[in-house]
Amino acid sequence: MEVNQYKYMFEAENNHWWYVGNHENFLQLLKNKNILKNGISVLDAGCGTGKWLEILKKSCDISETGVDFQEIAIEYAKTRGAMNLIQGDLNNCMFPVSSFDLITCFDVVCHSSVNDNLVISKFNSFLKNQGYLLITLPAFSFLYSKHDVVVQTKKRYSKRQVKLLLEENGFEIVKMSYSVSLLFPIALVKRIVDKFFIEDKKEHNEVKIPSPAINKIFLSIMRIENALLKYISFPFGLSVMVLAQKKHLNQK
Repeated sequence: MEVNQYKYMFEAENNHWWYVGNHENFLQLLKNKNILKNGISVLDAGCGTGKWLEILKKSCDISETGVDFQEIAIEYAKTRGAMNLIQGDLNNCMFPVSSFDLITCFDVVCHSSVNDNLVISKFNSFLKNQGYLLITLPAFSFLYSKHDVVVQTKKRYSKRQVKLLLEENGFEIVKMSYSVSLLFPIALVKRIVDKFFIEDKKEHNEVKIPSPAINKIFLSIMRIENALLKYISFPFGLSVMVLAQKKHLNQK
């Protein structure tokens, strides 16, 4: 990811509807499945500026580890409080087998520098038996945009592709859905407009916080979607969200 994007992320994560809505959704899912509880060990793979780890630590007494490739991301994350943070490449990063109860990874294995199949396989080995992986990936190749270029996204995925990627590497699906779905039509129009009318040379910041009114409305829509996700899965959206579990050692 281009270095300036970490600055934009850090400035937006506390209030931007995208980050707040998604983080509330992830937290809700983990709590509803009784995964997030005191004493578990968590790896946030591609931790960015550390907001998600900060949220987890405030929610439960966890043993946390955050890994990110960029030094600047780790430096931002350090400002959020005492956390176990490592600068490293997920392709080469190694932890002892069966180290973690939960691994989270949001829009990372899609990056141009990451071997998605290799990294998902590593996640499986890092997890304890029947441990969990919560992962998101950007959806639908036709949505590829200027934002994907600056954050160095290699590809966008369908639900079927993500399901196959996980199952081939020893996971079974617990919950899978497209997400950021109710706002999908607005986002689709924006992507089309940006593609044809925004100058390529203009510095790109897709996570700039919109006006307070728009931000509040979009967050309210995200919260409605989050409530619905407790009971249903959506057939379209900007992201593919999956909660998967490492198969039992005796399970084939």
